[in-house]
Order: sequence, then structure tokens, then C-alpha cells
Amino acid sequence: MATWIAHLRVAERMLNKGLKLNKISFVCGNIGPDAGVPNEDWSVFNPPAAVTHWKDGEGNICAEDFYEKYIGNNFKEVDKDRLSFLIGYYTHLLTDIEWKRMGENQKNAPAFKEKLERDSKFIWTMKEDWYGLDFLYLKENKNNIFTECFMHITEAQDYLDYFPKGAFTNRIEYIRNYYLSEDIDPNRDYVYLTKEEMDNFIEEASKNIEKQLFEKGIFL
Repeated sequence: MATWIAHLRVAERMLNKGLKLNKISFVCGNIGPDAGVPNEDWSVFNPPAAVTHWKDGEGNICAEDFYEKYIGNNFKEVDKDRLSFLIGYYTHLLTDIEWKRMGENQKNAPAFKEKLERDSKFIWTMKEDWYGLDFLYLKENKNNIFTECFMHITEAQDYLDYFPKGAFTNRIEYIRNYYLSEDIDPNRDYVYLTKEEMDNFIEEASKNIEKQLFEKGIFL
């Protein structure tokens, strides 16, 4: 799954391209699929990722199934705030599909494949680079959607009934505190994902998602 700042960067690209939605609701939706409520040790989530990310039996994200059920051809009749959230949720799923595609290419690289096969926890070493790049981005880009919008959101509506009440608000609070309070030094060597690779991902994923939204008439 893409990092939270990666999701927000894609959301920011969509808004800057002229996506005419409620900004706050759209931003909340872009975090929505990651709002499963964890148990005490974060080993189990309610609902589980297979539900929140609309995965089939093989672990593939079925973003179009979500789109057809919650947006579909009736999107012009839906309350604009709720619609903005739902399109944000859909954008998150599309971003994770793009991220998975990039990740599969990475994992098949000889240097990574051997380590992943030998150590199931090696993925967490790779994630240290992913999230380190989030902190680096926030450090180098003071004017961004996290600092100007996301960190000021105090509540998100419970637009999807398969999540517990308050799940979206709680996850937004958690993410805000994570990026504001975590003691992570972004000045490090990025071995498993470079700054350039992350920037390229944001660029290419945004282009692909913009095209898909345009084809559905969401970009008007």
C-alpha cells in the first residue's frame, strides 16, 4: 500500500488539475481505505484490509467494484460532500493499484527478491525508506496539502457503513500525530526507494488516475 503522504500528494495533484470537489471531503476519502480500526497490537483490523481495499480472493484491489456500487452512473445525484469523499476513496484504491505495480517490479529485482524470500520481515526495512521519504518531502516542501489542509481536519463523516463509527476521524488524528510527532531523520541513504523513484511514482500514478477519472466524467 502507498504511504499516507503519497496518497495526499496524488490527491493534491488531482485538486490542482481542477477536480471540482469538496477539498476536505476528498482529502479525507483519500485516507479512507486505511481507516480500519486496529486491535491492541495492530495485528487485526476492523474491517480487515480485504474489505476496506476491496480485494478479491487473490489479493487484487477491485477499485471498479467500489466505483460501481458507490458512485457509478448516479454520481451527479449524490450529496457533493459525500461524493467528494467517495471519489477520494476510489482515488486511494487506484493509487494503491499503481503502488502495487511499482512494488512488484521492485520485489522482483535480484537485490530485493533474495532478501524478501529469506526474511519475511525485510519488507519493514523497505518501508523505513518509504516513510522516510514522506518526512523528507514534508521537510523540503513547506507548502503542501498536509500542512495546509490535512493537519487542520478535526472530523470526517461516517460515509461508509462497513467501518465503525468514528473510524475515519480517528485515523486522520493518528496520521496527523504520526507526521507531527515521530522522530524520524529524513537525511539518510535511501536504498530501497529513492526520492527520484517516489517523485516519478507520484507523477505517473497521477497521470494514470487523472485519465481514469476523466473517462468517467469526474473531471468536467
